[in-house]
Amino acid sequence: MRLTATRTADQVGAIKISASLSGIRSIRFPEPGQMRSRRVVSRSNARSAGKYPSWKMGRMMHWESSNELNAFRLLDCDPNVISYNEQPCQITYIMDGVERIHYPDILVKTGGTKQLWEVKPRFEAQESEGIARTALLSRALPKWGYEYRMVFAEDLAIQPRLSNANLLLRFGTRAIDDRECEEIRRAVKQRGRLIWSDACRGDHGASGCEVLCGLVLRGILTIDMNSPVSPTTQFAVTRGL
Repeated sequence: MRLTATRTADQVGAIKISASLSGIRSIRFPEPGQMRSRRVVSRSNARSAGKYPSWKMGRMMHWESSNELNAFRLLDCDPNVISYNEQPCQITYIMDGVERIHYPDILVKTGGTKQLWEVKPRFEAQESEGIARTALLSRALPKWGYEYRMVFAEDLAIQPRLSNANLLLRFGTRAIDDRECEEIRRAVKQRGRLIWSDACRGDHGASGCEVLCGLVLRGILTIDMNSPVSPTTQFAVTRGL
């Protein structure tokens, strides 16, 4: 495989990779100084769109459906996700002999993967053209260094995971200092466990709730995201404080 590019595919910039690979003709990333491959938020939008303040990315993320907004919140809460960005690239591909263009919704980077997400309600994803495109890109994109994922809107809206994510983001996005971490470290050593009700009544200081949630966002503590946060919710240590 021969690739021609002015930069690596990880860098934001004008990138066009020319090759003949399993139906994909090119992948083009935004020009320097641009965040997205196409405009998302504008006054002329016929459907709902808006901006989300991502604590992980440190900027406003543009969404064009509530499903994408849910995805941003969950990605912000996943400590395995290093970064993510919206409308990351333009893929030109050939399907059924016709040249087509596709804009994936989100590029998600973890420690070992780069995933291009398409977010759709299940009924839309199961239309014949969508199934064919997903199959083609899932097969072809790994040769370009990416995984392709169809993410169902219904899965992103599952409760209580989404409401738990909103709670963590409401309390936990501010910076945590060494003194606050030491307070939690001592509490773990003395009590053996951390309980939400203890933090709510001030056992870990005036900012105990914020600190616990912030440590979950950073992957130091964890909770069961599939159970509603309640007074008895336990925060477990995942790596050293």
